[in-house]
Amino acid sequence: MELVINEEQVAENLAELERARVSADGDRKIYQDLIRKGTCYLPYLTDAGIAFAPSRFIGYIGNKIQIHCLNKEKHGGETNLALNKIYGSYPVQNESLQLAFESFCVSIGVAPSRKGSFGVTRKYWATDDIAEVIAKGQEQLVLSDAMLTETQKTQIILARVGQGAFRKKLIKHWGECSATGCSQIDVLKASHIKPWSQASNTERLDVYNGLLLSPSLDALFDKGYVSFDDEGKILISPYVSDRDRQILNCSPELSVSLSTQHLKYLAWHREHLYWGEEIEF
Repeated sequence: MELVINEEQVAENLAELERARVSADGDRKIYQDLIRKGTCYLPYLTDAGIAFAPSRFIGYIGNKIQIHCLNKEKHGGETNLALNKIYGSYPVQNESLQLAFESFCVSIGVAPSRKGSFGVTRKYWATDDIAEVIAKGQEQLVLSDAMLTETQKTQIILARVGQGAFRKKLIKHWGECSATGCSQIDVLKASHIKPWSQASNTERLDVYNGLLLSPSLDALFDKGYVSFDDEGKILISPYVSDRDRQILNCSPELSVSLSTQHLKYLAWHREHLYWGEEIEF
């Protein structure tokens, strides 16, 4: 079977999954097995909330539940690459999406687990629309937290977009781009090392959970294409070509001056977001 090349083809496969999910015949059982055994998923929105589609199903053009069972050549690595091209990103471990996935499993009668049938921790494409839904839900949790003052709530929510007290603390701490030394403060981005969506309220405002970065480095860091080791030296993913690295002014000579308090956050970033040389789907 041929691999998908656009979102329209993926949408057709999502519709087939939705048909199977509500069917009263054996297709529903096959659907449940697909969800139970998967490793990498595309979250998508339905009228009932967030649902999850396994890469190995939606990655083939015009896939059908019964056809999929007969496809002996299906391979998650191939479908992952196809979806990476379509969505411009790679599946990553994401605690918020993992919790949403576990709730989804319960809703369809599948016992939730943190790993797929091959013992690999599950990963998700965090598309912009899904990330916004998750973030809005977390904002509501912040706003309803009776233990927080109104000022604290405002600071935490502003920190999601790199504004407010969090940005001011990073500017005071770094004074310039953490890696390049660019001093044009108004264009620099206040970037969380451990993302806002994955962090506790304390971590969301912790100055040591942040870097002040140029826009291109911020985007690369946020997507996991670069990280930093414990000495502060930049790590550049092999998924960034030499040509793009030069265009984005991402020099292998870049480094940041770290404090001990930064290290736990960077360790998290390297483990959960950074696309290094050994990537397991």
